Amino acid sequence: MKNMKIWMNGRLVDTKDAKVSVFDRGFLYGDGVFETMRCYAGRVFRLDAHLSRLFASLEMIKMRPPYGKRCLKDAIYGCLEANALNGAYIRLQITRGKGIVGLFKRGPMLPTVVIMSKKFEDYTERMRKRGLSARVAGLRQNEYSPLSRIKSLSFLNHILARLSAQADGFDEAILMNTKGRIAEAATSNIFLTKKNTVITPGLDSGILPGITRGVVIEIAKALKLKVREKAVSYKEMISADEVFLTNSLAEVLPVTKVDSAKIGSGRPGSLTKLIHISYQKQVIRESLDG
Repeated sequence: MKNMKIWMNGRLVDTKDAKVSVFDRGFLYGDGVFETMRCYAGRVFRLDAHLSRLFASLEMIKMRPPYGKRCLKDAIYGCLEANALNGAYIRLQITRGKGIVGLFKRGPMLPTVVIMSKKFEDYTERMRKRGLSARVAGLRQNEYSPLSRIKSLSFLNHILARLSAQADGFDEAILMNTKGRIAEAATSNIFLTKKNTVITPGLDSGILPGITRGVVIEIAKALKLKVREKAVSYKEMISADEVFLTNSLAEVLPVTKVDSAKIGSGRPGSLTKLIHISYQKQVIRESLDG
């Protein structure tokens, strides 16, 4: 970490020089957005999709992009090269910038842009073999809020849900929306299977339009599986054949227990394994094409 190069506002700096003002609105109010990505064999998987979602998020929070997509792509790869990374975790964060204390900004501000990259260390092997346990959180996801559809720096709801679940011995938290339907996990989209149908909460359930979620939907269709994006009830989830989570870092992770209910056989299911293998093959194909 101490020798890491970080891209900040147009230049690469050492970790010790990567400093943000205490008056930055990201620090004061969580006023900003971010993306997390994975790099495989020197290529960032679905980078265009991540940047498109980032720009859509900026538009939603009424922030003008401080750099174009081409510039950010070059910055990401420059950061990877500076840190001599082929397999990496990448975080791109944009805040509204330095202002004054007060909820409403006054006058123009220069956004703060930070890109960090570090060696990706796979933490999922044990979870993948036995499956995750998850608890449905008491906190609710507000499907009417625009924050439910962007990667906002205001992440406290999900953090509290995860902390509460872990305190009770669970690996992950699952949030329901205000209508009592399944939304998403603390850091992942959620899928379930029933026979040869793959089901996931629709975007109107108050979920992030996950990049990995989209890839998994593509894969399921290519495998000739039925795909349904719909409102999902708690009962439907715990009676599913299989449940799995998706995000850019962990890819596809099986869930074998929700609350006190065993999912399916209580072991990672064959369809989840097939989809994960297919996902990894897609990563390889796109890495080679790049």
